Amino acid sequence: MQEEVIAMSQEQDGVALAARPMAGWPPDDTEESVVGTNLHQTTITNLRWGLNEVASLRPPAGQAPPWQALSQTAISGMRRPDGSSYTVLPDVFVYRQPIDERLATLALEDVGPPLLVIEVLGKTTYRSDLDFRSGKGFSYAQAGVQEYLILDPTGEFLPERVLGSFLGNHGYVRRRPDASGRWRSRELALGIAFEGALIAVYAGDGKRQLREGEVAREIARRDDEIAALRRLLDQQRKAAHD
Repeated sequence: MQEEVIAMSQEQDGVALAARPMAGWPPDDTEESVVGTNLHQTTITNLRWGLNEVASLRPPAGQAPPWQALSQTAISGMRRPDGSSYTVLPDVFVYRQPIDERLATLALEDVGPPLLVIEVLGKTTYRSDLDFRSGKGFSYAQAGVQEYLILDPTGEFLPERVLGSFLGNHGYVRRRPDASGRWRSRELALGIAFEGALIAVYAGDGKRQLREGEVAREIARRDDEIAALRRLLDQQRKAAHD
């Protein structure tokens, strides 16, 4: 199958990008520019949570998880097409090796590129996130980020809501969701998909990971189930002795 290399500039896949100045493009991310709506931030939280939960399922006892997901931490040393250095704060990104969580900025030359970067589109950053020719798509590819996933919970900037890719010989190659609607990582044993406007992370066996707000409810449900089983066992023991 011929590779579908993504080269997005002014318009691609129904997404029109406003003209932007070439000087200093793309602009450095800032803490203000990457903060979006509550849905935007909830999507980021559930992605990071789900990715790390899947990682925690995989290591044998006593071994570290196979990857670590972080969010909105600065990575310096990316390069623009003109060769200048700039700083990004990816919404979610994944490293194979443990990352010191006390660091405010990660230097690309020290830690290398993330394995996977996920950007959740928002009003202040969608142009650079979607620009594969001279924006973040270019810079992430040049840095060696193996997978780049773009998500739009509302479809405001990306009507199809999911644009996934992996690094090929000539830039990023599109990797579409499977028949179930899940985008599957080539590097990590997991899938990602929307359920309505909410994002979901799936382990390799297809089990959906719990999201923010679901954990306490699930624990309570299981506690009730265990209590019911204990009552049933008590009844069975009592009947056996009568």
